[in-house]
Amino acid sequence: MSSPPASPGPPPEQAGPAGPARVAGPQPMTSPSPGGPSTATKRPADGAAAEPEVFRLGAPVVIWWIWLVFAAGNLVDLAIQAQPRFAVVVSAILVMITGVAYACGFRPRVTADDTGITVVNPVREFRVPWAAVREVDVRDWVRIHYATAPGTTKKIESWALFATARVKRNYSQRAQAYAAKSAETARMPDEAKRLMTLPAVVVIARRIEARARAEQARGAPAGALSKTWAWQSIATMALPAIALTIVLLT
Repeated sequence: MSSPPASPGPPPEQAGPAGPARVAGPQPMTSPSPGGPSTATKRPADGAAAEPEVFRLGAPVVIWWIWLVFAAGNLVDLAIQAQPRFAVVVSAILVMITGVAYACGFRPRVTADDTGITVVNPVREFRVPWAAVREVDVRDWVRIHYATAPGTTKKIESWALFATARVKRNYSQRAQAYAAKSAETARMPDEAKRLMTLPAVVVIARRIEARARAEQARGAPAGALSKTWAWQSIATMALPAIALTIVLLT
């Protein structure tokens, strides 16, 4: 007895009359900004806090380290072969200058994080939430304008980000000359050429302001403004000066 024939399977899918199947197009590509990806507008995909951005000029930091090596070498030399009183006086002077170099050269910086901006100056620290930032501009220093009350604004000058008129003028002239003579820059977009003519502090100021606008667009919460004295920095300058005064008077 033969088994009944197996039922035929479902017919193969036929191409519909609507035309050929759609093919997924290429994914859009984005190119990073000339200075690299900015954390001012990007956050980690998992929602974690973005890395703080630290803004400062490199020259004061380099000078600080050079001075530190110089001072350390002289202190060792004084300890080995100098007369006791002379060694004490010169050592106090070296330590006092080192404290000033630390407070005025190495310590100043501007830090931007998810909640606000911190301006660290030689003897003061300022904390401004993003919601209070109104403008960031450049004169001889980068200035951060912030609201203290409706219709009232104040400003903070960052010791770490400075640019005198002569520095800005010379930098602009050199950059413009390079942009005009270089064959590579001739193929660059106009915006990139324009950025090359700006001093570093102007670019940093615009980056900070862009970060403030981005955080405000996300609904940055209002926070407390704070101003504090940097007592440790004050001590690094004052204590060696007091010690030197005592040595000279005895």
